[in-house]
Amino acid sequence: MTTPLRAGDPREVGGYRLVGRLGGGELGTVFLGRSRSGRLVAVRVVAPELAADAEFRRRFSELTTSARAVSGVYTAQVVDAAADGDVLWVASEYIPGPSLREAVAAHGPLPEEAVRALGSGLAEALAAVHAADLLHGGLTPSDVILADDGPRLTDFALDRLRDAAHPSRTVAAAPGGVFLAPEQVRAGTAVAASDVFSLGSVLVFAATGRNAFGDGIGSDALLRVVTREPDLAGVPHPLLGLIGACLAKDPQARPDLDEVVRNLAGPGPGDWLPPTLVAMVGEWKAEAGTHIGTRAQPGRRALLAAAGIAALAAVAVPVGIWAAAGEDRPASGTPGSSDRASGGGPGTGSAAEVVKLTAGALVEVGRENGDGKGIAFSPDGKLLATGGLNKVVLIDPVAGGQVGVLAVDRALGDANAVAFSRTGGLLAASYTLPPDLRSRDDKDREHGRAAVTVWDAAGRREVITLVAASQGNLLAQPYTVAFSPDGRLVALGRDGRDSIGTALVWEVTSGKQVASLVLGPGSNGTLGAARSVAFSPDGRILAVGYGSDLKGAVDLFDVSSSFAPIATLALGKTDPYGVTSLDFAPDGKTLFGSFGGVAVWDVAGRKRTATLADVNAHVQSVSISPDGKLIAGAASAYSQGGGVTVWNLDSRKWTHVETGRSGGGQVVFGPDGKQLALTTDTAELLGAVQLWSVG
Repeated sequence: MTTPLRAGDPREVGGYRLVGRLGGGELGTVFLGRSRSGRLVAVRVVAPELAADAEFRRRFSELTTSARAVSGVYTAQVVDAAADGDVLWVASEYIPGPSLREAVAAHGPLPEEAVRALGSGLAEALAAVHAADLLHGGLTPSDVILADDGPRLTDFALDRLRDAAHPSRTVAAAPGGVFLAPEQVRAGTAVAASDVFSLGSVLVFAATGRNAFGDGIGSDALLRVVTREPDLAGVPHPLLGLIGACLAKDPQARPDLDEVVRNLAGPGPGDWLPPTLVAMVGEWKAEAGTHIGTRAQPGRRALLAAAGIAALAAVAVPVGIWAAAGEDRPASGTPGSSDRASGGGPGTGSAAEVVKLTAGALVEVGRENGDGKGIAFSPDGKLLATGGLNKVVLIDPVAGGQVGVLAVDRALGDANAVAFSRTGGLLAASYTLPPDLRSRDDKDREHGRAAVTVWDAAGRREVITLVAASQGNLLAQPYTVAFSPDGRLVALGRDGRDSIGTALVWEVTSGKQVASLVLGPGSNGTLGAARSVAFSPDGRILAVGYGSDLKGAVDLFDVSSSFAPIATLALGKTDPYGVTSLDFAPDGKTLFGSFGGVAVWDVAGRKRTATLADVNAHVQSVSISPDGKLIAGAASAYSQGGGVTVWNLDSRKWTHVETGRSGGGQVVFGPDGKQLALTTDTAELLGAVQLWSVG
């Protein structure tokens, strides 16, 4: 279903009048469009940063041309595309109906006859794709639309465009990894039989409501695909032989698509869906009918799987030191790729002033859906918390091991951010909530809701859960959370409706929302959101960092005056995520922020005074030591030096340590300044926390 167009969205593309949003993802935004004759189409508008890449444009032109040649009863026909000009887009037939994933989430597994019709239709659709010399290469339940006259296959060939958008992404980081074939996991290559394997996995999901090889992404999930037999419990007995054959590890042992169709042949797609899904499809058709009229009605649809874009993959040294205020370039003294252990900037400090990091424990926290999960020390330094898949992991930073887990079963994926209160012994985590399709409250049924759960850290007892309504973005995530110094308030940064981002503030004890702050009025673009929040040490100022379309800023609000705006600290060029972390100096006079680089602001003067690293360093988070003398920055692997860099602010000496397969995510100093913790990953791409002693 659709959501209303936002300020800044186009109103027409390629002669199609846009009447609503269908979703968005790695490639850009999908709109519902209407032709001059009244035909509804799904119009995918490519993100501007991808459209600016020459290699991506070439691949886009080739694949959309091939996709238009695909013609099948059970495929969503590609009807139009533009591969030249400033805006790249592709239009395909609009099929009113839920995805297979949405249908199973709402009403459970399909009956046997529906699974047969689904499998037969998808096999015919894949055969049509193969006949056009294409492969789907990434079939998942989200790529299948359930219509009243049979299933429809969507997004064929687009996984190759995702690869063009993410040339550095490993298969372990790809969405839908548990639906990939073993040969795709091992060698990264797909053949026609790979689509048969994925089809088998999709049919297991349809028949049981579970994935054949378990949940999650990352190396542990992919290892199951390669080494373990599928879990076929619950698959109807007459279908076991065929589905098991589709899931053979050896591609040559799998049936071809014609054999799949023959084995699943039934009475046809007629009344193929159970009554509950017939009614669900009817709701989608009714909603689509409103768009053939003159007005778009509000609704929600998860058309594309959510994943972030790393549009900038520039090769750069890890840091640039003390560039002049307002500049986004490294200054002299920048370490080169052959000298990453330690070095010095323009200062004259002695060798003894170079920060020393001694590696401690690497603590695995298990699988996760994405990078950069939050991390925080308790005020007494005895506990370290980090986000994970449906959980918050508690670590003893001295012993270097896990000591507990707080389950977040209601989360749709990871706990994205965590924070301890300075007083009161509270721990908070933010996460995305799935739509509650059984609720009668329309707000509960929407995609894109967010929540913050607060626990008593010592007793590990839930104190309160605060829920934030959807902002209309299907890909929404709550990116950051912070307590006020007195523990009375908790703030959340997230996406916005008709704005780049929103910051919400609640009273912890009462659960009352006391502020909803709009950041950057206008469209939030592909990746726009408020991604960082921080209270000043005296609790008088709330700083919120945000960004979109390679620009970002920090807004300051007066907490004591009902969060009245104080100032906007603007930045020029940022990475695609804007200002991703903020930290005040202990005296509250200086604010540090990461934006791909590291910026330094004079809070009272409302101006940027220095740039410690430029945007090409891919710094994702910063932390200030308790004495204010050191600053740590974590950089992703896109910089080819991903890890952590620590600067001595007095001597301007620095130390850089590379770590993890994907570099660094979030970094934080311990309360005594003698420990440093970083979210990263292991060689097997499992989430982990790396600890160092500082001295």
